[in-house]
Amino acid sequence: MELEMIKKEILKAIRSIPKTFRKDPVVKETIRCVLYSLLLDAGFQPVPCLRKPSFPEGPVDIAGLGADETVKVAFCASPTVELGNVKSLERLDPERKVVISFSPTKKKVDMSTFFLKGGIEHLYIYETT
Repeated sequence: MELEMIKKEILKAIRSIPKTFRKDPVVKETIRCVLYSLLLDAGFQPVPCLRKPSFPEGPVDIAGLGADETVKVAFCASPTVELGNVKSLERLDPERKVVISFSPTKKKVDMSTFFLKGGIEHLYIYETT
């Protein structure tokens, strides 16, 4: 799954929602729905809100399991890059980790990338239309 293709599909879904309803919680859940579909299409078993019970960090928004039931890819989405999301991704130890941010304030997003660590990809999505 290429990041540009993911971005394209998420933006297409967001554009279908009337502007007056495009609040952060709506955008976040829309991203999760799109990722669910993309993970299925890519041959993964999508699992929303996955976390290891032995760790205090919260869940990732959605993960994709391989045929061997190991976590192959995990996603977290929020307006900016959040430390809690980074920690949640680290605790699952998937092969691929992606943080998706969607704040209209790019400067805030850029400043928050300070929390990113090696091995975590970042995808910035902002819908201007």
